[in-house]
Amino acid sequence: MMPPRTETVRKAIEPDLQVGLICADRDGSRVRLDFVDRAAGKLSYHFLNDELRVQEGVQERSIAQFLSEGWYVAALGSSL
Repeated sequence: MMPPRTETVRKAIEPDLQVGLICADRDGSRVRLDFVDRAAGKLSYHFLNDELRVQEGVQERSIAQFLSEGWYVAALGSSL
């Protein structure tokens, strides 16, 4: 008998969005959230390189737009 399958990677949802969270897209690009303002509905982030160092300047999006782009997060204790 197999143990139940647990999801280690899933699509990001609004409650996940916290400063410092690292998200990935389907192509493996990763970003780190730098600022989340739920009242204004905006967030900002940096793209990261393979060593998780900042690769590009700050990007700013609405929370709705960011989530519609299909970013993924890892479960606690897992990595992307």
